[in-house]
Amino acid sequence: MVAALACLALAGCKTNPNAQQASKDPAVIKAAEEKAALDKAVAANMAIDPNLIPFEKMSPKLSPVGEAQLQLLLPKLKTAKSILVRGHCYRGDIGNARAAAQTRAIAVKQVLTDAGIPAGKISVRYDTERQLHAVRIVAN
Repeated sequence: MVAALACLALAGCKTNPNAQQASKDPAVIKAAEEKAALDKAVAANMAIDPNLIPFEKMSPKLSPVGEAQLQLLLPKLKTAKSILVRGHCYRGDIGNARAAAQTRAIAVKQVLTDAGIPAGKISVRYDTERQLHAVRIVAN
């Protein structure tokens, strides 16, 4: 009887082979590493300035880091009375900095409206004087 109980107890300790296989799958490992790197970059941005969404110098598109940072800001932004979205693109770096700054601000505004924030609460501005390639969000 004791031997039977011991066998049952030890059988419960057997590891799940599917779980072991999944943890060794290169695609799963790579996805976990990419998510960890993304989370680390978002945390770094949030620690420096949570309301500044960075953009690549030559890109008007939100990066995955920027998108994730916006998702973290959404709860606060949804309760704001008004939101100012200011696109930045330094004119010393880009030929058509005004258009790039506006496009960046509009990309962020689109994410906010897609999340259910009324477009009427969001004002869009641009700045080409500062050496920034980002969008700053000011919520009131």
